[in-house]
Amino acid sequence: MSLRSVTFAAKSLTVKRAVHRVHRNLLAQERVPLQELTELQNRLAEDIVRTAMQISPFYRRTYGALGVDPHLVTDPAAWADLPILDRATVKAHGAEIRTPEATPRAVRPATTGGSTGEPLRTLHDARVPTLPLAWRMYSWWGVAPHDDLARIGRWSFSRRDAIKNGISWWPSRQLSFDASLLTEENMTTLHREMLRVRPRLIEGYVGALVELADHLARHGQRIPPPRAVATTASPLTTSARARIEEVFGAPVYDEYRGSEVGWMAGECEHQDGLHIFADARRIEVVDEEGRPAAPGEIGDIVVTDLRNRVFPVIRYRTGDRGALREAPCPCGRTLPMMEQPQGRTVDTIRLPSGDALAQRLTSIFSKEPDAVRRFQLHQHEDYSITVRVVVGDGADARSHIEAAVDDFRARVHGEVPVRLEYLSNLPYTGGKTRFVISELQSS
Repeated sequence: MSLRSVTFAAKSLTVKRAVHRVHRNLLAQERVPLQELTELQNRLAEDIVRTAMQISPFYRRTYGALGVDPHLVTDPAAWADLPILDRATVKAHGAEIRTPEATPRAVRPATTGGSTGEPLRTLHDARVPTLPLAWRMYSWWGVAPHDDLARIGRWSFSRRDAIKNGISWWPSRQLSFDASLLTEENMTTLHREMLRVRPRLIEGYVGALVELADHLARHGQRIPPPRAVATTASPLTTSARARIEEVFGAPVYDEYRGSEVGWMAGECEHQDGLHIFADARRIEVVDEEGRPAAPGEIGDIVVTDLRNRVFPVIRYRTGDRGALREAPCPCGRTLPMMEQPQGRTVDTIRLPSGDALAQRLTSIFSKEPDAVRRFQLHQHEDYSITVRVVVGDGADARSHIEAAVDDFRARVHGEVPVRLEYLSNLPYTGGKTRFVISELQSS
């Protein structure tokens, strides 16, 4: 056994006993009969609704006015009748959503990146260990909690926090880099650090990982292949997955997380759909009227944090679009499945006729993923659309790109001009790729 594994085991039996217990329970719960998992989730849902009504001024007032009975929310119809929160509501009523249990020791402040607007501030329940959710997911990829890792995103630390984190995890090593600062110089430093540490897991924003992959390819550099690469923060397109896997020499797995609630779902070794962490979160997909969408139907993703008592997040519309999957995963885990998120709800192309395209926009080049490295749809004030593309290394790449753009023109029924623009690179915000930019004022 390695020093890292021995030290982690010792900590699990002493200073991190609570975290170890949660991790052990999560591992046991991933394969329980579906009925048992559903009953657990219903108990947690009933408990968080009851708690919110008792100690959160916002929920006491809102649910009280509706006559909500916590005992009845185990019924799917009663649960679906609970109001859906949006970002504006949480922002306006955050002080009322907060409960008296939100003492300084019991909270972890959380702030969204704000790449699409003003950041939203919420609170996580610090008494509930969240890392075990990630550790369980990592185990599906052959990565252990004590393995060395590198993160590229909003995981950067101050010098003081970096020292504390290093001491806490010793002898395991964790590299953290700010995705918004990926200059040529910083990526050279990142490459050097990865050669030194040889992380077993690399986790980061999709845009940042593609940027790093392009940098390494330009300079003819390689890194020691990790066991896995995990992506988050933006939809993982087929072309982005192929590019990262090619350069990093490791399989890429998608995970779904958000600043408001943390980890929500992740791919297993099959890389085909995401397992929902149903023993800690409840994920729904609803249509424009807030009604439950059928499996396979793309709609708005709504999430409930089943274990946050300091700032209850119940039926919160994340701003992402996705679909639930009915069929179980062949891996044998009973955690329910969802498709890969399809982008933000604001990622919509609108036509003069009133029609709108909001589905499968991130997959327009999926037939020939090697043809593109990145792409972006920009809709202008006159409804015209520019498709910006960074050409990939695939054979006949431009021919495949032009064919895909012709298919997209057919999707808009010729209502608006669609121009194709080739670029050497695309801008990104803090490592997050904006797939759709719209200048239209309507929403």
